[in-house]
Parts: sequence; structure tokens; C-alpha cells
Amino acid sequence: MKPADLAIALFVILIWGLNFAVVKIGLAEIPPFLLMTLRFAIVALLLVPFIKWPKGKFLHLLVYSVILGVLHFACMFNAVGLTDAATIALLAQLNTPFAVILAALIYKDYPGWRRIMGILIAFAGCAVIAGEPGFEGGILPVVLVIIGTFLWAVANIQMKFLGDIGPFELNGWMALMATPQLLLITFLYEDFAPTMLLDFSATAWFAILFQSVAVVITGYGLWFVLLKRYPISKLIPLTLLLPVVGVVGGVVLLGEELTGYMLSGGALVMVGVGIITLRQLKKAPAHQPRTPKTL
Repeated sequence: MKPADLAIALFVILIWGLNFAVVKIGLAEIPPFLLMTLRFAIVALLLVPFIKWPKGKFLHLLVYSVILGVLHFACMFNAVGLTDAATIALLAQLNTPFAVILAALIYKDYPGWRRIMGILIAFAGCAVIAGEPGFEGGILPVVLVIIGTFLWAVANIQMKFLGDIGPFELNGWMALMATPQLLLITFLYEDFAPTMLLDFSATAWFAILFQSVAVVITGYGLWFVLLKRYPISKLIPLTLLLPVVGVVGGVVLLGEELTGYMLSGGALVMVGVGIITLRQLKKAPAHQPRTPKTL
């Protein structure tokens, strides 16, 4: 890769990795479903006026918005609110093993022994993290991340029905469809009143805008540009840095503590995911998702 393009790729990884800590910062003031609603509302407001409607894709986009925009993010945001952002950054990488498992079940793309070993190592790392004595939030955040990463893998399968749709179209229309669903949940379960928005601090608004403008529009926009210049095999290995940035962000920005369980479990998760990722690229690069798992 050209040095400038490598710098762009690392900048995107930095944005996506730090978002675990930024979400945690936002949740200190904003209930999770309201935070999700505002994130997607801003994305839709900024993108929809400039994108075309993909004809014949309404039902598939609606299903995608429910699986990813509502269910997946509900699991992940609530998990971040219950425990350390650094822990969630590590556990979020379980989307890769789940993607391999679903590919085997749906497309009969059975993994070889190396990828099976990677899956077992990754889940063993998850068990180590969850088994830490006094784990903050109990076992619930781990369960939520497991469900959330599984839903991400399901949404990745659903993307195949959407065909060749650009990142702005995908994110824009998904955000537009997810916003009213999340707003309804916010009204029902979080006692939302519009006047609450006036009480948010500058830090809370920064968290909202970082997720919508930096993570979605800037991050995915730059990533798509790089995907047009380079094969995905050049880019996906860089995403192995995401949990590293996520952990560093939790420690530096939030003062979170690194424990032996987190370090050893996280190392197992990263080794397992690394094995799967590299074997996937060698076996069938075209089957890799166009974008990695982020919050």
C-alpha cells in the first residue's frame, strides 16, 4: 500500500477502535436507545438527501435495519453500559467465528481444521474473560455481546440479498429505517422527552457526533475508497488492530484497568480471530465482509 493510503487505513481503524470508549462516554449521560436513535437520525439526515433509493430492496433493507440497526446495536450498546469498553472491544471480535459458523450452516462452506481451531481459541478467550472473579456487570454483558456478534454475522448474510449497494446507500437507508423503530423503544422504555436534549453536555453531543459523522460517514466513506484501490486481502488484516485500539482507548480515555484475565483472554480471542481471518483470506478472499465489525 502507498504510505498515504496506509495512513488513511490506520486513521479509520483509530476512529473505529476509539468508538468503544466514546460510546461509554456517551452512555454516562444518554440512555442507550436514545443514543442509538440520535446516532442514526443524524446519519440519515446527512446521507439520505444525497443518495438514491435502491429499487426492489425495501424488504431486505427493512430486515437489515431490524437485525443490525435495532437488535445488534441494542445488545452492544447495553453491553458497553454494563462493563468496561475495553472488554467489549475484545469480545466484539467474536463476529468472525460466528460468520464462519453461519457460512458452514447456510452455504456448506465447511471450515478446515485451522479455522475450527481458531474458533475454539476465540471462544476459549471469551470464557476466560467472562470467568474473571468480580467481572463488572456479571455475565449479562458477555451474553449480550455474544448475541450481538451473532446478529452481526446474520446481518452480513442478509447483505448478500442487497447486492452491490454502496456504503452510503446502505448506511443511509438503514439509518432512516432504524430511527423510528429505536425512537418508539425510547419513548416506551426510557421515558424520553424532547427537552432532555437541551440538558446534554458538550461531551455528550461530541459522543453522538463522533459516532454518526466520524465512525459512519467518515470511516465507512474512507474505507470504501480504499476498497476500490486495493484487494480486501490488503485491508482486512489491518482490522486485527481494532481490539488493540479499543483496549488502549478504554485505558487512556476512561482509566479502565487491565487485568490478567482480560489480557490472557483477549490474547486468545485475537489469536483465534487472526487464524480465522488469515485462513479466510487465503481460502476465499471474496467472501470476506466489505467492512469489519465496529460499534
